[in-house]
Amino acid sequence: MAGGGTSEAMKVSDVFILLGISILMAGFLMHAWVEPVPLVNEEPGEGVKVEKSAMLFKNDKLLIDISVEKGQSLTVMIDSKLGMEELLPVDIANSNGKTDFSYEFTAEERIDAVIFIELDPSSFEGEGGLVEAEAIINVQRSLLYDFIVYPIGALLLSFGLYKRKEEQSHEPIDAEIN
Repeated sequence: MAGGGTSEAMKVSDVFILLGISILMAGFLMHAWVEPVPLVNEEPGEGVKVEKSAMLFKNDKLLIDISVEKGQSLTVMIDSKLGMEELLPVDIANSNGKTDFSYEFTAEERIDAVIFIELDPSSFEGEGGLVEAEAIINVQRSLLYDFIVYPIGALLLSFGLYKRKEEQSHEPIDAEIN
């Protein structure tokens, strides 16, 4: 320590407790935190393109939820080594006022997919050329291997608590005898 001080060594139980809690929290954040991707053009008449990649295994589902506030045309495409597959290009002007769209893609084999979301600038003249939309891209796994972090974190945490209890049971008890 600075200033010539000393400190006790960190106990093994504290290390395992810290690791277990950290892994559990990281797993929770990994699964619960899905950030929406903003689809906004800065200048009128400018197109909006978003590109996101995902690794999909057999029977994994790719879910894309899009909410459009301004704009009239939207195209969602998935590109993989199998070739370009277009997912229902949507003409928002003809969707009877519907502004929320959902897409679901199921992988038939393992692919490294790249998702393209494109908004066509030529169709925004009715809105002054500006677009405001938001996309949430989520992957649902058929195998639950993403959840392996929870048992690992719980195992480390329980081992740390066990070691702490064991360390406390071997400490001498100071007692005053009158």
